Amino acid sequence: MTTFVPDGSLSARAHYRESVEFAAQRSGHTIGLLDVWALIKRRIWLIASVVLFCTLLAAIASYTLPETYTASSEVVLERKDVRPFATDASLTSLERDRSAAETEMDVLQSREFAGRIVDRLNLIDDPNFNPFARSGNRPESLGDRLARYFAGIIGAQRPRDSVRPPPDERTQRDRAISAVLSQFTVSRTGESLAVRITVTNNNPKVAQELANTIASLYVEASLEFKQYERIADKERALNTGGAVAFLRQSMTQPLLITLRNEEARLQQNRAELAAKFGKNHPQMIDADSQIAGVRNMIEDEVQRILSDLEAESLKPSARIVSAAEVPNSPSFPKPNIIIPAAFTGSTLLAFLLALLLETADTRIRSGQRTSQLLRLPNLGYIPKVPKHLPGTKRSSCIPDWSNFTCAEAERSVYMACRYSEVKQPHRVVMVTSCLQDVANASTAWGIATAAAADGRPTVFVNLDFHQHNVPYLKSVERSPELIERYLRNEASLADVVQTIPTLPAFGFIDATPVMMEPFRSLDSEKLCELILALRQNGYEFIVLHAPPVLTSGDANWLSPFVDGVILLVSWGKTTEEQLLDSVSQLRMNHAPLIGTVIHQVNPEVHKSHHYGGFVITSKRIPAAGGWIQNRIRRNGETFSGADTELEVNTAPTPPARDSLNSSSHVR
Repeated sequence: MTTFVPDGSLSARAHYRESVEFAAQRSGHTIGLLDVWALIKRRIWLIASVVLFCTLLAAIASYTLPETYTASSEVVLERKDVRPFATDASLTSLERDRSAAETEMDVLQSREFAGRIVDRLNLIDDPNFNPFARSGNRPESLGDRLARYFAGIIGAQRPRDSVRPPPDERTQRDRAISAVLSQFTVSRTGESLAVRITVTNNNPKVAQELANTIASLYVEASLEFKQYERIADKERALNTGGAVAFLRQSMTQPLLITLRNEEARLQQNRAELAAKFGKNHPQMIDADSQIAGVRNMIEDEVQRILSDLEAESLKPSARIVSAAEVPNSPSFPKPNIIIPAAFTGSTLLAFLLALLLETADTRIRSGQRTSQLLRLPNLGYIPKVPKHLPGTKRSSCIPDWSNFTCAEAERSVYMACRYSEVKQPHRVVMVTSCLQDVANASTAWGIATAAAADGRPTVFVNLDFHQHNVPYLKSVERSPELIERYLRNEASLADVVQTIPTLPAFGFIDATPVMMEPFRSLDSEKLCELILALRQNGYEFIVLHAPPVLTSGDANWLSPFVDGVILLVSWGKTTEEQLLDSVSQLRMNHAPLIGTVIHQVNPEVHKSHHYGGFVITSKRIPAAGGWIQNRIRRNGETFSGADTELEVNTAPTPPARDSLNSSSHVR
């Protein structure tokens, strides 16, 4: 990222800010295929664990659960139920429509009908339907013996004479009825009059027998109902003077109505003729003959209707169209269905859990996310420093060659923050962080040494009293006397600034002794004097390493005295809330924020999980070998194995810029 722009034109930082805002506007909550793939790679262990556990659990359950078998029989209800003394209109209204079919289904599932099933199959003596039937002469099982044995050990065994007797037969029958009702269902499809009876039982033969018995009992019950109606009709007929007389008075068939009307008309005509003629008059004889003919027709029609009703009463209102067969395979559990279903369901569940965890995880890993939150550019990613570099031996005082993997990343950060909106020959930059991390000082140190390696006289002022991992600062004895003497004008700046022989353009001051209680003696005025003195002594780039924002107020105190602030964000550790709180604290004092730097990045994980952004891990110096040692020897440093001590000298004045071009980037 470069910021070298001509005067009067839009700066590169302004262009970058516009691109950040444009990217923030375009980025919404949409999820694409790449996002899904990245989510899978980030949460692969969670997804695999959930899928494997659920699928394995389903497989175990499908092979260990008790098997149940299903048998089905089917009956069809008659569309018409011709009942005595019904008109054609009433016949139409009595067709077995949907409501009538639902009524018959309720009858099939009634306790009265289930009682017939229990009585027919004698289920009251079956232990599977009546639990009290087990108390007979059934041999004692192993579980019962173990339960009785342990009960005797703890002294809770009941005496045999105190065993509660089984309930009466009626209660046992009710238990059997409830068991039967729980094992079969009745259903139909749409407006069809075909009713399916489905029975589920652990024994396939019992399921088949129960399904067929229910169907046959329903057909018998429908026939019995018609016979009961026939008996009731006969009783009503006897009470009214015979079946024919009853039918003549009660039935309202159209033909009978016509014949009765004709009979009434003929009787009226005969009455008129009887007033004029005698009994043996030909017209009277003809009228009697007509009346007798009509009455014979009525008798014939009534006899026909009686024959039809007799035949109808002997025909059931339902018939069996499909008998149940013995099931060959269990209906539950079915491993070939349960296991794929469990795999599919667990996969969806795993994705849901991964999405929830991804949403709940607010730790910062992406520079694009920091740009969206703060409207500030992310200056770069700094990879995590490995503990050891193969082929080299570390010492607490020699240059940390293992940090060469992040040297280029730190150099790119320096080049990004070298200039702000306009070019400035001198720059005071404060590097701070949200929370304490041992790598904070190392990152700030790397930015400062990158500036020195670029040829700019640079000084690093450490104001963070927390623990760090910079070997040079660790090798310096923390004594408040030297810095205290300088603040009291009893020592010169050259006595305070320390240098490194391999990097003559670089100096550092460890001011942490005067930042800690009870030795805190660095106030605003003395800090301004120190910065002014460093500038006057030729240092063009001053890096102030401040304590974390959320653990100390020093960063807010230092922000008015610097030209720019770099906020360090720990990869995978700093949360969005902590980042926003830190920035709000800095902006209270109008801190000139340059941008953020995400450090402690794991390059392999960052790339494989598609967090976005590019982590520079290239090296300009070979990983190991004699070349490094020879180069260091030429610069004046000698190695003596792992116990070599680092020589740290004081620098009266910073070296000239012409002698800095051959400097190396030291960690």
